[in-house]
Amino acid sequence: MDLLNEGLEKLKLTATAEMRERLDIFKSEIELFNPTYKLVGYEEEDDLIIRHFLDCLAGVPLIEKELGDGCLADLGSGAGFPGIILAIMLDKNEVVLIERMKRRVDFLRNVILRCKLTNVRIIDRDVKEVNEHFDVVTCRAFHPIYDIIKDVDRIMKKDGAFMAYKGQRSYVEAELSDLVGYTRRFDEIKVPFLDEPRMICTLKREK
Repeated sequence: MDLLNEGLEKLKLTATAEMRERLDIFKSEIELFNPTYKLVGYEEEDDLIIRHFLDCLAGVPLIEKELGDGCLADLGSGAGFPGIILAIMLDKNEVVLIERMKRRVDFLRNVILRCKLTNVRIIDRDVKEVNEHFDVVTCRAFHPIYDIIKDVDRIMKKDGAFMAYKGQRSYVEAELSDLVGYTRRFDEIKVPFLDEPRMICTLKREK
């Protein structure tokens, strides 16, 4: 069994044959373009699978439960983590990738075509210029929460949620130390084969 399949099994995630094929295509595109585009940091294939693919996949159940049939936005999509992964696994939901850097946008467009993803679109500008509203906003390896919360709040629907992939809880709590007006939840996610703390931090407006 290959590492990605083993990870999916450990996460108890069901991936159809089409989803699995799309994950493989996405991985191949990363491996092909990363040397030139410098999209994401990894040392070898296993590192790519564990630290990026399985890390994003570990958050799928939490995001799926919160999202329902809503629309999700991924801030600073970069190489497509977590946006492309979520779009593959949550193929009934609309996923919007917000990315302003042209070379990354070009890469994402290519991935969308190669993976035949019909539930994804790209907004190729800064989040400050986005005028849409989303049920769930997510990000991974983006800015600290205190740097982006005003922009997140502006594009989040009234009852929406901000769900950020994060690591050590103490670091996340430091990012939130001066934040008021939001409820917060910390859900640990266990990434297969990774011995590091990972979590989804969920913020919602207080009612």
